[in-house]
Amino acid sequence: MIKVANNRVLLRVVALAALTIGSVGGGVAFGDDTPPPTDNPAHGHRNDPAWQACKKQADDQKLQPGDARKQFMKTCLKSAKSSATPPAT
Repeated sequence: MIKVANNRVLLRVVALAALTIGSVGGGVAFGDDTPPPTDNPAHGHRNDPAWQACKKQADDQKLQPGDARKQFMKTCLKSAKSSATPPAT
């Protein structure tokens, strides 16, 4: 009778441990998970030297956020990309 009671307690402990690990394990990263991509296209312009240079020029000219700044950034980026040297092959 004591052995049956011990088996039931052991079974409950194992079940509780499995539920706990299952609920917590969802947030644990395992070694075979793929890492997130390093370049986020939504924020890719912040890593672009041409965009950073145009932003600095707009800040230096104290252009306020709005249509004038947006138009300046467009024209600046167009001229920066057209004057860029072609990549070496």
